[in-house]
Amino acid sequence: MKILFYNLNRGRNDLDGLVNFLDFQKNLVDVFCFQEFENEIEERLNKILLGFQDNVEKGFTKFKFKKKRDTGDFDNCIFVSSKFHDIKFYEISEEGFNKAPIIWVSFFNRNSKWNILNFHGLPEPGDKLDTEERVLASQKIIEISKNLEGKVVVGGDFNLLPETKSIKLFEENNFSNLIKDFKIDTTRNENAWKLYPDCKQLFADYVFTSKNCNVLDFEVPKNLYSDHLPMIIEIS
Repeated sequence: MKILFYNLNRGRNDLDGLVNFLDFQKNLVDVFCFQEFENEIEERLNKILLGFQDNVEKGFTKFKFKKKRDTGDFDNCIFVSSKFHDIKFYEISEEGFNKAPIIWVSFFNRNSKWNILNFHGLPEPGDKLDTEERVLASQKIIEISKNLEGKVVVGGDFNLLPETKSIKLFEENNFSNLIKDFKIDTTRNENAWKLYPDCKQLFADYVFTSKNCNVLDFEVPKNLYSDHLPMIIEIS
């Protein structure tokens, strides 16, 4: 099974390239978890990913959580392969997630239950360091995850640097940090660095897995479609 996490930056940098990349990935990936999923990109991806509904082995089921900030809409969205069984979607937007809600999907793949959580953390302040709200969000995600039956994968744009308490909490609570374990050198690209040349941040995005997950591979392909890089995890 393959899962792709990707902040699409609302498709602003290279929409055609982004759509072509995801069109290719649809034959390889079983679960797509998007952040900043908006407007034109949604219309085009709906045609690509929802266009197979007559074939359950290739179709996807979609769930979107619409969230608003002062600077616009920053929706989270999950597309999950219809070949899985007992697919259910959830959202949490209570205190601690009022500006950074988390959505997730649970399903059965053969006899194993999976929970894939898609998170887009608070972008402010831009230093991507700990704040009370950010730490609380990490604590709540961990609390939710511990109460889930089966295997857990948590990923997305956390808007955090690796040395923060908010990130280390996952490692301290028995999660594998795939960015660290696979020695990924960055999850950003020059589209981000050109905007803030005096503050070059290499990380914002992460994938964490529960210890009962057998991770076969994890990659962060380099491209310039967004100002983030896609993260692709393969699990047996």
